[in-house]
Amino acid sequence: MGNSLAEIRSRLEALGVDFDFKGEIKTSMNGIERETWLLEYEGSRFVYVAGQKNVVLGWDTKECPLNEGVLEGLQEEFELGHEYYESQAEEMKEDYQKKIAEAEAAGDAKKADELRSELSQELEAYEEERDEGGYGNWEDFMEKWNKKLSGCLSPLRMADIGDMIVEVDNRYIEKDASSLAEAVRSLKEGVFTLATEDEWEYLCNGGARTLFRWGDTLSDVMEEIYNVGMASDSEEKTLLEQPNMFGLCISYNSYKCEIIDNIMYTKGGDGGCSLCGGDGAIHVLPCYTAFYRNPVDNGERLSEHYFCYRRIIRLP
Repeated sequence: MGNSLAEIRSRLEALGVDFDFKGEIKTSMNGIERETWLLEYEGSRFVYVAGQKNVVLGWDTKECPLNEGVLEGLQEEFELGHEYYESQAEEMKEDYQKKIAEAEAAGDAKKADELRSELSQELEAYEEERDEGGYGNWEDFMEKWNKKLSGCLSPLRMADIGDMIVEVDNRYIEKDASSLAEAVRSLKEGVFTLATEDEWEYLCNGGARTLFRWGDTLSDVMEEIYNVGMASDSEEKTLLEQPNMFGLCISYNSYKCEIIDNIMYTKGGDGGCSLCGGDGAIHVLPCYTAFYRNPVDNGERLSEHYFCYRRIIRLP
């Protein structure tokens, strides 16, 4: 773990915070195990997170090639979307051709011509919708994917991250806030503060350099993502809900916007906006990366149902 219990206690005592040390816990992700300390404060769980120097954060579509597992997942999503549009177009053609045949059988040539014109217009509009979503061809899909990432992810950079005590679970703000700036000010109390963007990205990915918190793959996760927020009969935590390598339950729900020490944007989700549009992986997946930025207008009122936060303490 790098730091003894006595050392961490000493560093916390210097800040005057009385944590209850619950003991060591093991955390794991992608087959790798670590140990850390679990603490409690006024009924809330915290863990000790060791910092790291020269951590690579952010993303650049030109400098950061996608892992093979992510590429395979995106290819599968493209093929599913492409097949969907193709099948819908075929159904549309069959439906119109049936109506055209009926009009011709009734000797109504004018009606048949009108139906042919309608079909042509419908197919043209449908192809535009397909192409707008990137499902016309793979190259167009990837061009739109890279454009989307370039517009919503934090820039590629390096940072030094210090040791922290971090709240395991995020918590919703207790009441609506008049602005993000007001929320940021009110949530920093005493020795407790909010993570910076650098710290949050490090915490979200559990110290790993992957595009997604759960690793560089889309296997077994897309169905969960598309069904986030829906009731489930299973009592087991899904892959998205499981704690990460640091033991933190972070960024698994696109409806949650996590407040950090920044008054321009939040991290984590987008309030569920990407799931409501039905636009597929290109729009849904970016907010499941640690590097996604959800812009917030500072005149916007924050709803207690979507905005959450977690407390941290930076150790001296």
